[in-house]
Order: sequence, then C-alpha cells, then structure tokens
Amino acid sequence: MKSEEKWPTTGQAPKTLTWHGDGLADWVSGYTWYPDGPLDGGPQYPFPDFYDGATVSPSGRYQVIYHEYGVDGLLLDRGEILRELTRDDDDPDAFFYPVTFGRLTDGREVLIHCPERRDRLEIELPETGERLTSRPLEEGVYESDIYHSRLAVSPGGRWLLSAGWVWHPIGIAEVFDLDAALADPRTLDAVRTPRSPEPPAGEVESACWLDDDRLAVFSIGSENDGELGVWSMEAADWTSKVSYQGHLGTIARFGDHLLSFYEYPKLLDPVTGEVVASWPHLPTGHRALPYGWTYEPETVAVHPDGTRFAVTSDEYITVVEWS
Repeated sequence: MKSEEKWPTTGQAPKTLTWHGDGLADWVSGYTWYPDGPLDGGPQYPFPDFYDGATVSPSGRYQVIYHEYGVDGLLLDRGEILRELTRDDDDPDAFFYPVTFGRLTDGREVLIHCPERRDRLEIELPETGERLTSRPLEEGVYESDIYHSRLAVSPGGRWLLSAGWVWHPIGIAEVFDLDAALADPRTLDAVRTPRSPEPPAGEVESACWLDDDRLAVFSIGSENDGELGVWSMEAADWTSKVSYQGHLGTIARFGDHLLSFYEYPKLLDPVTGEVVASWPHLPTGHRALPYGWTYEPETVAVHPDGTRFAVTSDEYITVVEWS
C-alpha cells in the first residue's frame, strides 16, 4: 500500500519532528499533529528558538531536546523538564550533538550521551540520572581522537552505534557491546572495538541498524564514489557491498528497505543499492557527513514500525505510507 497525506502546520515548519503514536510531535514548540491539523497541547520551554534537535525513548515517556550544533539540552519526562544536559565544548559547532535513548537487553530504558568529553560515552537511567558506567575520569585529558555522534542502539538493545568521526577529520562507524559496558565501562573507551565494521574505502557518511544483527554502512570517496555495505555483528564481516554514485546522507531502516534523505527521500534495497521508489517533490536538504562548519537542517521522522515517514515544510507535514 502506498499513500501520501498532507497535514497542515501552524504556518511555519516544526523545529523538530518525532512520531507520537500515530501523530507527530515537535517537543520544542509543544505542538502535536494529526491528520486534521495541529493541537497546541504541550509546554513552551525557555529559548524555544535555541533547540533544533529531538530524540524520544522507546516507550515514548522521555524526550531530549537539544541544540544540534551546541552544548545544551533538556531531558523531559512526558514533556516536563526533568533536568538540563550538556556536552563537551570541544568543537560543538562542527558536529551533531551525541545523544540517544535505548532499551537494554534487561528491559531498562537508558539515556546515552557524552556529558563530560566528546570521546567518553555514558549510560544513565533517565528518571534518576544514576550512571551505569561510572569510571575514573582524568580531567582535561582526551583518551582518543574520536568525536562520538549520531548514536543509535540496536533494536534488541545489545549494541550501540556511534557514526561519528575522528580527527582530522574522517567519518567512522564504531559499535560497542552494551552488555559488556555494563560489566566493564572501560570497554566504551576503546578506539577500535572487536565488532566494529572494517574500515571501508573512503569515509563513513552514515550508518543505521537494519535489525538486531545487521548494520547498513554507507561510505563516500573523494569523487563521490560511494559504497553501501551490510555488516553482520554475528559474523563480524560484510555480508554485501555494492557501489553507489553520489550521497545518501541520513539513512534509516524502512521495513526491508533503506530510506535515504539526501536531497529528497529515496527507498533502496540495502543489498543491491537499487532505488525502488523516490519522492523528488519532497526536498529534505543536503545533510551528509557527521561534521562540517555549515549546519544542514533536516526535519524528517521515520515511524518505528517502518511503514511511514514524514517530511516538513512551512505549510504542510507530508506523511508517506509504504507497506
């Protein structure tokens, strides 16, 4: 089934966009959208124009709104401020704020971010702030050249992806074992972990989880020669690789396919790289690598069930269903 609906906005494109059940929410403005238009049902936060990023916990209870190219964030509990967040001030205006939620293999929801240093991941319980990965910290000393960014927990809660970069600069994809990190937090400080994808030709532009085992990784070379690969955590090897000309930018699992948001949405076969559908009438910008001195806004949302995605404009939120 394919369908496309336009939901009216307030006359201005939302600053952030996440799915909220069958509706869509901008946690910065407090608006929630359904097919018949926006509902003003949420709080207004201090300096609403300051925040331009949002992420939501698997249960939907917790949210973080943050400045993508800044150091400040707010942790929310059902839309109410729980506490302030921050990150390292080493080049925050050059890469995306590293923060995500996930559900561990034992069922607990956690917040994962880099509150002290851009190379130091921490896992916390959202409600209490209890840190599950406490370990000694040497002030003012970086343990590696990594800048964590674009964090994502695998669907089963075992693995953490960091699709960030290292100086000077080059995009990378690192994977951390969350079960091992809870037993020994120092495993989060490794520069190259045993299950991380082998470095591809060129640099990693983007990556995302396809399922509990497979990770899609897109790399790009100097002549825009790209390569799309699928990495198996169990096999610790590539199960497929295919050439792709040009950028894919942000990618996300979409059912059995891969959704790319570079310039406009495209639906690809992750194994063959074939584009099976595209929506060139829905511009989505040019966000690509995890770093850059020019901020590229991108307000899109993919439903967790992998059948719907949404793209914003000033007049409408366009919701596309494909199943």
